[in-house]
Parts: sequence; structure tokens; C-alpha cells
Amino acid sequence: MVRMECVPNISEGRRRDVIEACVAAASMRGVRVLDVSSDPDHNRTVLTLLGAGDDLVRAVTALAAAAIDRIDVGAHSGVHPFLGALDVAPFVPLEAGQMPAAVDAARKCADALAALDLPVLLYGEAASDPSRSALADHRRGGLSRLAERMASGQWPPDRGPSRPHPTGGVVCVGARPFLVAFNLLLDTREVAVAKRIAASLRESGGGPPGVRALGLFLESRGQAQVSVNVTDCDRTSLLDVVNRADELAAVGGVRVVETELIGLAPRRVLPAGGAAALRLPGLSKTQILETHL
Repeated sequence: MVRMECVPNISEGRRRDVIEACVAAASMRGVRVLDVSSDPDHNRTVLTLLGAGDDLVRAVTALAAAAIDRIDVGAHSGVHPFLGALDVAPFVPLEAGQMPAAVDAARKCADALAALDLPVLLYGEAASDPSRSALADHRRGGLSRLAERMASGQWPPDRGPSRPHPTGGVVCVGARPFLVAFNLLLDTREVAVAKRIAASLRESGGGPPGVRALGLFLESRGQAQVSVNVTDCDRTSLLDVVNRADELAAVGGVRVVETELIGLAPRRVLPAGGAAALRLPGLSKTQILETHL
């Protein structure tokens, strides 16, 4: 039995009753819910699940059924890009050499979600073709544009119907290595400043390897944020990201005042100075993956 992590994201971060119902649906025998992180501005909840592949497939399928019953993507609003009620479901191996098991679980999950009448797009190591491996390529243009691309045959789903589910939209299912979701909070309301920093911080803009970033405004906090995914922590540390963001922010006379970790991270990605070095006051032991293993 190969245990792995699965990190499904649902497009709801405000309605506590909906979040609790979805988490309850994913909580089943053989699966541990390690973390639940919700954000009202992103209007998104990230679950971290641990279990064997087949158990995780059952849990994600139950989660999807609960989400499409309670979340209508046609009425959804939030600063984070989205395609579906169950938006993404990446399977993540815990050890080297276990990626084939994660790919197998992702593809089984895709079959199960298609049976719920959901179009499924495979990404990462589970992609049907290397040209379709990037999650950003599936999301390009948002849900309405994706619906047009699927209907025309330009970007067909890997499983399920060629039109979005009426309430559930489209789901992306993948297999990938560890990814650290890491937000940087700025001492400004100016979202243009956050967007400028994000553009230079991400790898495609000349920033550190394996960094993806978006500049956002958090209405509930009255604060701009740079939302970061670090996809290769062996090449780029979280401290590298903070230091580079500091340099970029200083050009505009602003500062990175605080950071936050979304979900879990392996212990090895934290610097010697720990939470203080990252300006990460909310870090707890329960956010360290090894605490649960």
C-alpha cells in the first residue's frame, strides 16, 4: 500500500456550513484530513488528505459530489482563478519513486469524477500529453473561454462531457511533486504594486526557478498580497522568495510585512531561522507534514 497526499481545492471559502459539509464528505475510513485552510477573499478552501490511492479516490469523489450539490460556479466570486466547484485535485507522492502510483490514482480519480458528469482535465505527471501538463494552460481565459475551447474541440477534456457541469464546472486532476503555497502580505492597498512584484518574482518573468505568483487585493484585510506557489523547493527556498520579494517591494517603497503558509509543507523547506526568518507568525507544528507521518 502506497500512502500519498492529495490536496483538493474547492471554490468556497466563506460559507462555513458548505465547507464543513465538504470536509465531512472527504472524511472516510482510510483517509486522514490533515489540514483545512479557507480564505474568504480567495473564496477557496484547500484540504490536505493522506491515504492510499484508492481510498483517496473515493474521498475526492465524495468531496466532488458534495461540492457540486452546494457550490454553483456560475455565482462564484473570488480573487483566485477557478474552473470548478471542486477546482483541482493533485495527488502527491511522499517518497521518491512513488510518482507512478500517484499518476495511477489521479487517472482513476478522473474516471470516477467523469461518472459524476464532470469534465476532467489531467495535468502534471498525469497529463494525457506533455503539451497539456501545465495547470495554467487549462485555466487560460477562465471557465467561459474553456467551455468554448472544449466545445470546439480545441481543448477537449480528458474524461467526461465536452461542456461544463451546470453547477460544478470543470475539474483539473493531476499528479505532481510537493508544492508550497505561500502568501506574502504587503503594507499597501495598491494591487498594481502586488502585480508588479508578482510579475518579476515568477520564473516566467525572470524570477527564481519554480516560482509562480499572482498579485491580488484582499478586500477583507484592505491589503495587497502576492500569492506564490513554489513548485521546486530544492532549487528555490522560501527564504529566497521572501528576499527577492523584499528587493522588488523596496523599489516601490513598500515592504513584505508578513507571510502565510497555506496547507502543509515538508520540514526541509523551512530555513534555519524558522518562522521568524520568513515573517510567518501563524506557523504551527500541524502545518509540518512530518508531524502527521
